[in-house]
Amino acid sequence: MAQALQLAVKAKGRTWPNPMVGAIVVKDGRVVGQGYHQKAGMKHAEVEALEQAENMAAGATLYVNLEPCCHSGKRTPPCTQAIIKSGIIKVVQAMNDPNPRVSGLGVEELKKAGIEVIGNVMEKEAQGLNEVYRKYMTTGYPFTTLKMALSLDGRIAAHSGESRGLSSEESLKLVHKMRLESEAIMVGSGTVIKDDPELTVRLVDNPDKKQPTRFIVDSTLKSPLQSKVFDQAIAKTVVIITDRADQAKKSELEKKEIDIWTIRALPDGMVDIKELLRQMGLHEYCNLLVEGGSGLATSFLKAGLVDKLSFFYTPAIIGGDGIPPFGQLGLKNIAQAFKLRDMKARPVGDDILIEAYPARD
Repeated sequence: MAQALQLAVKAKGRTWPNPMVGAIVVKDGRVVGQGYHQKAGMKHAEVEALEQAENMAAGATLYVNLEPCCHSGKRTPPCTQAIIKSGIIKVVQAMNDPNPRVSGLGVEELKKAGIEVIGNVMEKEAQGLNEVYRKYMTTGYPFTTLKMALSLDGRIAAHSGESRGLSSEESLKLVHKMRLESEAIMVGSGTVIKDDPELTVRLVDNPDKKQPTRFIVDSTLKSPLQSKVFDQAIAKTVVIITDRADQAKKSELEKKEIDIWTIRALPDGMVDIKELLRQMGLHEYCNLLVEGGSGLATSFLKAGLVDKLSFFYTPAIIGGDGIPPFGQLGLKNIAQAFKLRDMKARPVGDDILIEAYPARD
């Protein structure tokens, strides 16, 4: 199963909206076939492994990190039928597929065909690998990672708003890798105004020239029209506004063929983030990387829509007049603080990356 998971992760960021899956065929104690799902529309891992095993699949055991699919009406035929036809006698899986069209039904079909099925092998590792897929399939919302670069004293920018140069080169490369593995990047209008970012993948290998969609949350359309994110020559941009937006600017952006989504405003005039993510889910955006700034980060945290935090701390001190990562959260005491779980820390160049998950009830 560990080998199947290692195969699956090779396609990280390339399988959406499908999960990452690896498969191993074992007979008489040796591997006779292996494969992984390389890209949406291509062969599934089980089929790749079975084709490599050929007639050795008869009487063999198949190890796979996700329940084999059993539904039709998609790009590829059901894997359960291929497994049954191959002569496999046992399937060992890590977890059931959270897709309601598959969940438990694939296992049932295999068992009816006389195939032994063993489940929950390295289940925690498998769930972690496909955390994005699980979130999307069970809620319809994209999996949201909040990424921030901070000084050691917890500031994301100087008093002037300047933040460029805060992270190490190694951290920047890792952030670009995170972008490559995401379907969408999101920032607020403040980030566009102060930093004028491109929000594209540039510092890592990108053979497929994949670029995530850039989402700009700008309720009243304050961003300058000449901002780099409004150049769609390299990457697509979607601008999120409310009905209070500058209509003249909206017309100019529409002339550039930029998608504009009008989302309802909350009482404070800010975009309703939950409704925005619901719309993103309906458009099949599964994986969202939120890169700031503090206003947007605060909105996501208060709405309970952060699934993972990735904070890059750099060995520098900005001071109390710097900009904090979050605004007012309305907490009355320490007991109400946002608790985190499964926290991990590792060095990235001169920086320290801390990753954690909200400890929701």
